[in-house]
Amino acid sequence: MMLSVPAFLRRPLLALVGIILGLGITLVVLRVAPDRESPEPAPRPLAGQLLPEDEGPLEEVLLHYVPKLEPLLREPYQDFLGTLHPTTRLVAVVPEEAGVTARLRTFLAQIDPSESLWQRTRVVAVPGPISPWSKDRALVMSPPAGESRSLLLVPEPPALKWRERRNDWRTVQLVASAMPERYLVHQLPLELDAGDFAVTGRGVLVDVNLVDKNRHRGITSPAELKRFLESRLDRDVVVLGQRVGDVPRHHMSMYMAPLGHSQGRDVVLVGDVRLARPIVGADFVPGELSADTGKPLKADFSAEMAARHDRAARALTAAGFAVVRIPTVAFDDKTYLAYTNGVYATRNGTAIAWVPRYGIEPLDELAFATYRKLGWEVRPVSVRKVYPYHGTIGCLVNVLSRSPRRS
Repeated sequence: MMLSVPAFLRRPLLALVGIILGLGITLVVLRVAPDRESPEPAPRPLAGQLLPEDEGPLEEVLLHYVPKLEPLLREPYQDFLGTLHPTTRLVAVVPEEAGVTARLRTFLAQIDPSESLWQRTRVVAVPGPISPWSKDRALVMSPPAGESRSLLLVPEPPALKWRERRNDWRTVQLVASAMPERYLVHQLPLELDAGDFAVTGRGVLVDVNLVDKNRHRGITSPAELKRFLESRLDRDVVVLGQRVGDVPRHHMSMYMAPLGHSQGRDVVLVGDVRLARPIVGADFVPGELSADTGKPLKADFSAEMAARHDRAARALTAAGFAVVRIPTVAFDDKTYLAYTNGVYATRNGTAIAWVPRYGIEPLDELAFATYRKLGWEVRPVSVRKVYPYHGTIGCLVNVLSRSPRRS
């Protein structure tokens, strides 16, 4: 049975209820809503340091083994894995397919019949399909003092439209789950590839292409990107370029590579299309097809392409680096014969560079000579079959761990 309220009491009662509800809502809002005049607290820097790309022995490296792509990847994997130091460990990410581990073992035995390489390999099976581009999946931070686990920095999840890239993004967490004593994962609120960064002993280099990727996330200028990265990485950050097109498109290593501290200088290689043009010719057509359009690749030696590389060189000089130019051939915004897309290590006083080799001998030798003049031992890596897909050995290998520098 319901109790009825006399009519003459209803309106005052309703008014009282309204007042009480209003006061309650006000108190909730005051408690929940932040003080608009109080600035948001600055994010705490992540513990640890990003691994430099140009110093320290390779302790552990990661690559993706994709059986269907073995014809493309056989040569670069053989040239790189076959010349590693015998203590370097390998993490091989493979798609979950029947017989894939046995196939990988056979492949590695062809490189090292003693099976020492296989015995140093940790296999992590993941849902496929996956791409071979392991470098771009994560930036790596060495463990902070007193810790044993490295931090793997990943971007926000990519769009679902590219299935391989989505699966690639998941591989990092699966590697960390398989090796929890060694790795943790941290997601940055950015869209990024690790190739958008060049990490040196003195700081971090990025360019305006990373700004362009993250405009929809509120990062609209190089200054904003610099502030954000410095707050999270606790390192000095240099952003090359002010507007899209100031520097070459795609990843940093398509046009530059830090080569450590030598003879009192922090050295950086920067590509120069003018050095390659006299060797291959102004109308150079290498014979490969674009992976995007299916049309024959044709060299771009335009004044604008040269200017993009020059602007990068000037910005690096202004930032205090000693810039050395090296030949390069550009085809489009993502495809290059780039000799800067390498893997670098120092061990017991020896500087070692795994440098792309394109099978154009005069061009290859000019690039190798540039490294040798700077004191680097060159280990060529054949990449002719893979470069049309917008990357070479520097994109195929992610360095997970480096021993403390001994040089």
